[in-house]
Amino acid sequence: MKTVLLALLLSPTILLAQLIKITPADTQRKQSYLIMRDGTTMRGHVVRQDSSIITVRKSNGDMSFVEADQVISILANRPTEAPEPASSGEAPYTVFVLKDGTQLKGKFVRRDSTMITVRKSNGQLTYFEPELLSRVDSVQIQTEPTPLLVSGGRSFPNRFSPWLLTGQTAYNAEKGRLYYRNTFLFLNEFQYGISRNLSVGVNVNPFFGTIKPDNSARETVLGATIRFNGKLTFPVGEQFRVGVNAIYQPRQKGYFYKIDQQLAFRGLMSFGNSQRNATLGYGLQFYPGNTLNGKTTYIVAGVMHKISPNLTFLSDNTFYLNLYQGGTNAELSVALRLNRNRHAFDIGALGIVQSYYSYSFSYYQPHTRTYVSPYIAYNLIIGHS
Repeated sequence: MKTVLLALLLSPTILLAQLIKITPADTQRKQSYLIMRDGTTMRGHVVRQDSSIITVRKSNGDMSFVEADQVISILANRPTEAPEPASSGEAPYTVFVLKDGTQLKGKFVRRDSTMITVRKSNGQLTYFEPELLSRVDSVQIQTEPTPLLVSGGRSFPNRFSPWLLTGQTAYNAEKGRLYYRNTFLFLNEFQYGISRNLSVGVNVNPFFGTIKPDNSARETVLGATIRFNGKLTFPVGEQFRVGVNAIYQPRQKGYFYKIDQQLAFRGLMSFGNSQRNATLGYGLQFYPGNTLNGKTTYIVAGVMHKISPNLTFLSDNTFYLNLYQGGTNAELSVALRLNRNRHAFDIGALGIVQSYYSYSFSYYQPHTRTYVSPYIAYNLIIGHS
């Protein structure tokens, strides 16, 4: 009994003694090779060691954090042959299966209210939302380095869940990352995540034309149509989010007429998760300073559904409720989003349904017409992953 107690008391000291310590030569080298206990090799610049964590800057600039007890040695030159794993035989690991079919191999680290943290076989940490997890499998196989995706082919999540096609969902932009979207080569949209719940953005349409001198509207950036927006969202449980989206368009110069200032508010509700969800919303659009237009109300209905490891189906629809002598009844759109790690392509169709009135024999006769055009957009995330 005394022997067991002594071993328990000394085990922390023994563990600390086994931790590898970096040297000044390791930090001075532009590139080192870290040999891991699972047989993999990490390449990068060793920045520092804080207690039991070694910080490594990879060639793409990303920072990686490795536990020192997982490192066997640090080499200045590329190893000539793959090292043997620290232990032979069968080694256990965990496969985290996400709802879109993606499989992440690694060891569970921790879970909080927003993220699950998993350490991959190369020592890197990866994160995903708890709502995306389908099941967890424990597997026993021979120890060997394997990529992140143990399933065949490459798989990418839909990282642009804040955006539908022409509208938005109740999901927020990732904190500290800048989202960019270009639609029809003209409309440029930027959205920046200030926190997990708040983001701000600006839309710019640099479409140039002749501006009449008598047009007294205020000129904005490059004479372009510009809009500012902000979105505040909150999760309510794991399958429901609510949010408010505010949009302001200042008074601007147009090509042949001025553009009145506009102010819009949208209440949004999204059901599901960031990969598969449905969004409903109600909006009010005001025209300050214009007594003729008053206000416009509309309903938003959208669907985002990941149908394969790299493909997402999108549908975004807006229905206007109080038309005054004609105008746009509805905006309908459908597209497929091809997902990649930092960017995505949207290809689909956009339809606009409009009503108008013709005067015939002393009364107005209503008519409806529909315009359909292709929808093409490119999405990009700027910032460290």
